[in-house]
Formats: sequence, C-alpha cells, structure tokens
Amino acid sequence: MSFRLNPFKVMRAVGIVAIVAYGAVLVIGYKKSKVNTTESITKDMKVRNKDFYNSKDYKNNLTLPKQVVENNNETVAKELKQTKPAETVDLQKDSVNSNKQQADKKVADETKKKEEQAKLEAQKLEMQKKAQQKADEQKRQEEAKIAAKQAEIKKQQQIEATRKEQAAAQARADAARQRAKEEAVKKAKEEAAKRARENAKKHQGPKKYIQVASVSTEASARGIAKKLGGNFYYKKTTVNGRTAYVVMSNMTDNPNTLKAMENQAKKVGGGYMIRSVGK
Repeated sequence: MSFRLNPFKVMRAVGIVAIVAYGAVLVIGYKKSKVNTTESITKDMKVRNKDFYNSKDYKNNLTLPKQVVENNNETVAKELKQTKPAETVDLQKDSVNSNKQQADKKVADETKKKEEQAKLEAQKLEMQKKAQQKADEQKRQEEAKIAAKQAEIKKQQQIEATRKEQAAAQARADAARQRAKEEAVKKAKEEAAKRARENAKKHQGPKKYIQVASVSTEASARGIAKKLGGNFYYKKTTVNGRTAYVVMSNMTDNPNTLKAMENQAKKVGGGYMIRSVGK
C-alpha cells in the first residue's frame, strides 16, 4: 500500500509548531525582561538603616540656616501688623441674622424652585405645543396626500370613463356604418335583382308546353310519360263528357329547352302539339 501525504494535515502541523514556538519565545522574553527590570530597580533603591533617625542626613534636614529663620520671623511680623484687630461678636445678633439669612435663603430657594418648576412647565407646554403642531402638520400632509391621491384616482376614472365612452361611440359609429353598408349592399342587390327580373320579363317570350297525346286509359298515359322522361307528365281531364288522360310537358320560355322536349316527343312517333300559356 502506498503512503500519500495530506497537504492540509501537513499545513496544520506546521501551523501548530509555529504557534508553540512563538509562545515559547514570548515566555522566554518575558522572563528576561522581568529579571532585567528587577535588577535595575535593585540598583537604584536606597535602603534605610534602623538608626536612620540618628544619621547625619536626617539631622541636617531638621536644622535650618540662621538667615532662613530670620527671614521667616520678619515675614510673620509683617503679616501680624497688617492684620486688623478682632471684632466683637454679638451672638444674639448673629443668631437673628443667621435665622434671617436662613429664611431668606429658604424663600430664595423656594422661589428659585418655583421659577425652575414654572420654567419646566413652560418648556413642557412648549414641547407639547410643538408636538401638537407637528402632529397637526403631519395630519394635514397626510390629508393632502390622500386628497391628491383621490383626485388622481378620480381623474384616472374620468379619463377611463371618457375613453370607454369614446370607444363605445366609435363602436356604435362603426356598427352604424357597417349596418348602413350592409343595407346599401342589400338594397343594391335587391335593386339589381329587381332590374334583372324586369329585364327578364322584357326579353322573355310566352311560356309554352308540348301536348304529346290524349288517351282514354291511365296506363297508356303513364307508359307514354315514362318513355318521354322527367320533363313529361300526364293529368286527368274531361273532354265532351268523357274521361281522358293528357300527356304533356313542363312549361318553359326557353327556346332551347322547348326544342329539346320536341325532339323527345318525336320518339313516341305520334303527333304532338305545341301550346302557349300566358302572353
């Protein structure tokens, strides 16, 4: 089995070793600095002996030069000359004055307290007034915003209503134009049909039909009509008091159709008559 190094584990081990080494350096440096500081303090410190009070240095500090003492005495004498004589003190008067001063001080304190309280009340009222004014101003601004928003909504509604009305009017106008157009087309068609009928009436001839035969039995009439085809039929009639069956064709004003029916009637072999109806 081959062995592979994990780079992350190697980096972690190196980091741990570096941290331990750095800590050891800090501890060693701290110990050295502590020893050096202690040695420097020991060198500068002077230790007093038990018989310090009998030493020459202490006695020299207690003994001042003569000139210094004389200068001090002169200074004290000048200060005594400049000092005013003591005044007689009236304890009763001082007591009254003290009571008065205390009362005045109390009144002044109460007055000051009242003034401060009044000032605080005034400040409080002013703050309340400002707060109320601010609230009123905010309320007015909110109302103005709401009014402006409502006005905008109303304007948009009016614009939308106007647009819908215009669209409806346009639709009605388009529908009216379409109806007028359709009516015009319909009327034009009716006029054209009417003119066509009138022209057809003017140019067409009288309607005609072919009477092929007149027989006494229905069977004979049926056979002849069947032989001639769909344009021929028979009908029952009375001639001079006797029943007869007449074989005849459909009526037409078309010369070509009439000619075709004539050719068909020739197939029977009998005589036939062409009769006219109408004009």
